[in-house]
Amino acid sequence: MLITLLSHQWKSFWRSRSAGKGLAVQLFLGFLVLYLLAVAVGLGFYLNTFIQKTFPGKDVVLVFCGFILYYFFADILMRFLLQDLPTLTIQPYLIQNIKRRQLISFLNIRSLFNFFNLLPLLLFIPFSVVIIGGKFGAAASAGFLISIFFLTVFNHFLILYIKRKIIVNAWWMVGFFVVFVGLGLCDYFNIFSLTNISSIIFSKLIYHFWLCFIAVALAAFSFINNYNFLLKNLFLEDISGKSKCRESTEYAFLDRFGNMGELISLDVKLLLRNKRPRTALLLSAAFLFYGFIFYKPEAIANGNYGFLLMGGIFITGIFIINYGQFLFAWQSSHFDGLMAGNLHVRTYIKSKFFLLTAVSTVIFFISSLYGLLTWKIIVIQAAAYFYNIGINTVIVGYFATRSYKAIDISRGATFNYQGLGASQWIYSLFVFLVPMAIYLPFSLLINKWAGIFALGIAGLISLLLQDWWIGVLTKQFFKRKYLILQGFREK
Repeated sequence: MLITLLSHQWKSFWRSRSAGKGLAVQLFLGFLVLYLLAVAVGLGFYLNTFIQKTFPGKDVVLVFCGFILYYFFADILMRFLLQDLPTLTIQPYLIQNIKRRQLISFLNIRSLFNFFNLLPLLLFIPFSVVIIGGKFGAAASAGFLISIFFLTVFNHFLILYIKRKIIVNAWWMVGFFVVFVGLGLCDYFNIFSLTNISSIIFSKLIYHFWLCFIAVALAAFSFINNYNFLLKNLFLEDISGKSKCRESTEYAFLDRFGNMGELISLDVKLLLRNKRPRTALLLSAAFLFYGFIFYKPEAIANGNYGFLLMGGIFITGIFIINYGQFLFAWQSSHFDGLMAGNLHVRTYIKSKFFLLTAVSTVIFFISSLYGLLTWKIIVIQAAAYFYNIGINTVIVGYFATRSYKAIDISRGATFNYQGLGASQWIYSLFVFLVPMAIYLPFSLLINKWAGIFALGIAGLISLLLQDWWIGVLTKQFFKRKYLILQGFREK
């Protein structure tokens, strides 16, 4: 049966109208994946030299052991953001005389053929075989390889389970990031050290082979948990019933905003139910961790406020950048219906501004926790925040009126360049140039703090003029309305 299902997938690919385009994309991605895997193998053989140069005088194996849990911790986040759920058109098979267990087995087996599952093996196998095997023997090397393989399987099925639970209940996404951020903060503030835990566990694995079966047990639990979830939920009536339930979902607190609230509700549903916009939202959450990269003590001590300001702009404005560059294109599949209805374009654009501002505000308050490092970060982030909601929203709205390419929101965002055009590339330049054009003159003529305050004040003034800006963008929209409609019809 598994072979039959694979043949159906193969025929579905070749018989589709876009087979030629799909083949070209798959070949390109295949070469890219092969290149990345070759780099991973090279890094695996170079890992010993790299550790010796980076940590002189320290035991190479002990440093390697301390690195392993960090890798799998980062691997969970990367999988959450980039790994797609294995897809199969389930409904036609559920009405056939095919056991659900066979369908589930196919989905699970097929999902294992994934770039993220090959990467740790190619990265860690050379070091485990050459260094650990050469120094401690074959048993220690085998223990490491078994542990790494089954920890990879554990991460794989854990993320599939979490993503499926998020489809059923969006609070799982909130819980995931709360746990992830909590563990990251505990390690950052030395409440516990992930390096020490990893070193203790894997250094003991060198002398106690049986510890590798803990990883085997974790992988088995993750697989069984994911399998049982699919077994309980893979029913035709459940699929149709849940979709109907989601279609009727309303957000009562938005009713107070009238027509604008209804439009915001449509955007919220679009964000939570579709792969590509949901990825934009998840990336915005992931960028909260970039404070650990930008807000380093040495950058604060050296007064590198321009660098810190760019970090603040990206952290507080990443949702505006990611979601805003396709501001109208997200709804390209039903844009004709929106324009044909009794819809005021000014209200439509205002709802977009409200959504971008609301999400950016939430991100600003969460990222204000970096102010525990120093009060200067709060001031810098406040200036970046006012710039984003006052100026960046206007810029992204202006370029949205010049974006005519439709996008398929059901497709994943990984290596997906659909909808990208000249307006997106030009906007990416404005992301860097506009804030620097405001910051640098005041920074050079007065001081760096003057540049930061100038950026924040400029954003606040623009925010107070938001109604006027919306009127300008409404006129721009009407000038290009039919070009936008025509472009969105071209799939």
